[in-house]
Amino acid sequence: MELLNKILSKSNSYNYYKTNFQKFKKENKQLKNEIEELNNNISQEKILKEKEINKLNKQHHNEINNLNQQYTDEINNLYGTFYSLKKDLSNIYVADSRINNEIHYAFIFNDTIKNSIWLEKTDFSLVNSAANYSFMYSLYRILNDATPKNILELGLGQTTKLTSQYAKYFDDVKLTVFETDEDWIQTFSQKLDLTGNVEIINLSEESFDCYGTTSIRFKDISNAVGDEKYDLIIIDGPRGFINGPDGDILLEYSRTDIWQLIPSNLANDFIIIMDDYHRVGEKNTMDHVEKLLKENNKELFSYTCHGFKTQCAVFTKKYKFISWI
Repeated sequence: MELLNKILSKSNSYNYYKTNFQKFKKENKQLKNEIEELNNNISQEKILKEKEINKLNKQHHNEINNLNQQYTDEINNLYGTFYSLKKDLSNIYVADSRINNEIHYAFIFNDTIKNSIWLEKTDFSLVNSAANYSFMYSLYRILNDATPKNILELGLGQTTKLTSQYAKYFDDVKLTVFETDEDWIQTFSQKLDLTGNVEIINLSEESFDCYGTTSIRFKDISNAVGDEKYDLIIIDGPRGFINGPDGDILLEYSRTDIWQLIPSNLANDFIIIMDDYHRVGEKNTMDHVEKLLKENNKELFSYTCHGFKTQCAVFTKKYKFISWI
């Protein structure tokens, strides 16, 4: 150790460092302080940068959310427009389909009756709420092919032009027509060539509660039909709506008079045909008709006919061929 000190003492650098030790120490401390201050500045700068970055991120996040919401709203609006257009197109398609079917039945009906032996007058007005071509075609085929003998028609109208001429030609046929509007009976009957086997009866209508909803039916229809057994019942009345403050309100159950005629006023073999089957009230009524008939152990067949309006017929096995008309 003494040797090392002697060597160092002889060294100029040792003397230099020894002489300037305090100075180096002070400079070193100053450097440490500067480094520490620099580190603090860097830390603060880092914190500021992170805050700025977070602020920018939040701002961008909000902008992105706003853009996403904007795009979502635009997409939802586009979807809304798309589904609205799709619905409109669907309605147009349905309307076009109904019109095409109606035109189809118009041609078929006119061809079918061309050489009819019993239908002489063809001055039909099949527009608006009157019978349409699919109904007239179906009814003509039923009359001509099934040859019913005792017919009950609920509602006086264009179909009566068919049924009354059928009854006029076949004198063994009996036709009974119920209608609620006496003025309409007086007016429309003048267009018919009525014979003794045709009876048009004015029955008033009444409102009643049907499964918690208001419905309309012929008043005292059971007394009017008595013990008659019908092999054809045509349902096109009474009206299937009530008057509301903003227009007509369709009934949930309409033209339910047929329920009172099952089974007491049905022949062993029969046909029941309902017009306006595209409406919920008539459909609900016919669903219940089938239920009542099945409770009486009747083997049933049915068909629907789609024109501008829809008709549904139910019938026994004897008239199964009606399914093919």
